[in-house]
Amino acid sequence: MSRRSYLPDDLPHNRALWPEEYRELEQLDLLASRLIRQLKNQKIHRTRVLVEIEKLPEVHREFFRDRLNYWREVMKL
Repeated sequence: MSRRSYLPDDLPHNRALWPEEYRELEQLDLLASRLIRQLKNQKIHRTRVLVEIEKLPEVHREFFRDRLNYWREVMKL
């Protein structure tokens, strides 16, 4: 899975020009990366990740779980 596989290739370089939907996906990906990094560095517990998943709207949860799994694999946690 490519890091940007969830984004279409034809998006402009300027993120301000992206549709809101893709900016939200990018923010979720950044949050997933940050949480996995904090887990790896033992700064948070796994329950914090579960809390973050529950905070999200239902439509974004599966995507967020996919990104968590992606970053877990990348960082070999």
